[in-house]
Amino acid sequence: LYVKMAPCCYYRIAALVVLLAVLGLSCHGQQLHMIHVPNYVVLQPQSPDSSQTPFIQSKSVLRKPKANVLFTIVTNKEMNLPVNSMASIHVNWDVPFVETEQLMNNLQNKFLNKDPVMLEVSSSNQFFDVKTSSLLFQSLPSSFDSFHNRFLDAGTSFLNRLTPLPRNMSLNSSLSSDGNLLAEMQMVDDVISTLKSKVEHLDTKVPDLLFFTLTGLRGVSDEHGINSQQSRDAQDIIIKHFNQITEELKSLYKGNVMIEILTVPHIDVAKVRKTRSLMQTESTSSPTHAQLNLELDWYADFPVIFNIVLWLMVVLVITVLFVAYGIWNLNPNLDSILYRVPQDDLKKNN
Repeated sequence: LYVKMAPCCYYRIAALVVLLAVLGLSCHGQQLHMIHVPNYVVLQPQSPDSSQTPFIQSKSVLRKPKANVLFTIVTNKEMNLPVNSMASIHVNWDVPFVETEQLMNNLQNKFLNKDPVMLEVSSSNQFFDVKTSSLLFQSLPSSFDSFHNRFLDAGTSFLNRLTPLPRNMSLNSSLSSDGNLLAEMQMVDDVISTLKSKVEHLDTKVPDLLFFTLTGLRGVSDEHGINSQQSRDAQDIIIKHFNQITEELKSLYKGNVMIEILTVPHIDVAKVRKTRSLMQTESTSSPTHAQLNLELDWYADFPVIFNIVLWLMVVLVITVLFVAYGIWNLNPNLDSILYRVPQDDLKKNN
């Protein structure tokens, strides 16, 4: 999977879709769903033998997406989230999350005098890890309790805006797993509401980046089971909520926005405690460079050697230039130093 863009607009669009290119490195069962793309962006169908065919192509070299929004949803291995997407592609990534910090830093460095709308939110251990350089989201709370209370408030709950409204919902907000999922949905809804209330911040030439990592669905399926009614209701709420969020983002950016959902199956990593013994045998370690007959990648004294060679060459070059200049300007007459006769020889000749 890679992105093919015209050279003149590569950087501008790459700031929005570069994460799609790095997803080509991707983990077992990951699925990337393209929910919405602008009308000048073409999605090419993919097949197992078409790795060299671009997945995303732009029909215009003068237009670029104004924003990119990525939702990363952590699921279980056996769960298949029914996402309504324009196109989907399987990705195989070694790490089950997208690293966006470097992308956000590059965008910030590119537009030093601007205030791009950038936000990265990930949920973990009853807290939201909020990373943003925009003043727009500085007041965004980081605790699940804050969003949980807003969900329980009828005036601010996102459920009141879902169409159609869920009936006989089996999720119990008093349970930790169910409450975390509802708090995540409320958080996403509050972020979009903040954008809607501050539309003037979106009227810039700087691309906007919004990234959300949500783990509530996995918590519900672990608590109640993958095939439980609670798990089905949770998936239904997520799909309906994201469909509504998509329409609101399309309205905010006038359709000039890219929206993706990346479903990531949770991979359990076994944690083994290593025991100690007074008679512990030597453990086999990985082969060293010497055993593999490989040269070292880095030497500790490399900076010292580099500076010695560098300044020695500078001194030698300057010396050669001065000597060459002196020889070039020597007087070739008989009175010059080259033809000067010693005084003893003059006396003998006389």
